[in-house]
Amino acid sequence: MNIAVLVKQVPEDLGAVRVTGDHTLDRSTANPVTDPVGRNALEAAVQLVEAAGGGTVTAITLGPAGAKATLKECVSVGAHAGVHLLDDGVAGVDALGTARLLAAAVRRLDGVDLVIAGTRSFDGGSTAVPAMVAELLDLPSITAVTALDAEDGALLCTRVIDDGHERVRLPLPGVVGVDEYVNTPRYPSVKSKLAANKAVFEVLTADDLGVVPDRHATVLEVTVPPAREPGVRITGDTAQDTADKLVAALVGAGVL
Repeated sequence: MNIAVLVKQVPEDLGAVRVTGDHTLDRSTANPVTDPVGRNALEAAVQLVEAAGGGTVTAITLGPAGAKATLKECVSVGAHAGVHLLDDGVAGVDALGTARLLAAAVRRLDGVDLVIAGTRSFDGGSTAVPAMVAELLDLPSITAVTALDAEDGALLCTRVIDDGHERVRLPLPGVVGVDEYVNTPRYPSVKSKLAANKAVFEVLTADDLGVVPDRHATVLEVTVPPAREPGVRITGDTAQDTADKLVAALVGAGVL
């Protein structure tokens, strides 16, 4: 089974990210890490290849030069290869532009049976990209997957719905978006981390992919959420006194 995994480098702390004057994000003040749900997607891919007794896992990421660290991490925990989409001209591209680039990168790979991604990224959280990639590749897809098992020519996927769970059979090739409940990502060993440092990755630009990095959405305004009002600390001489004051405060606020 040959699997392409879409991974992303994100800020570890969104509070450290600044918005620039042109409404793009300045991530230089935030520590970059591999998207947590992307790590779940990679683990799912590695497990499927191991269970199949063979195959390849190729990690694909779109990002600046520093995103190479994410590909190294992927190799250290089981990926066989990595592709880095590196192009300053696509910085700040919207979800559809991102999906076009990722889909084009997947097309370059031979015999891809499955594309796996996190359903939503830690920083964007739009949940749109995996479905867009599937549409661009003309492949069936399913998102918000919490468990998956391989069978002949298909995947059996479980996901949570409003009133329970549903089990869906996805014919391959296809696209799957997983969430953080699908597995527990493994940790790299010292040996695998050292080996990953020597890995060489294919680097591609938008021109290499034949994709025009056009933008279909424009941010018109960015506002900072208002500061939260400080809370009120309720104390009393005894536990009963504190409870009485708390009940009185809730009644006064119209909560009780």
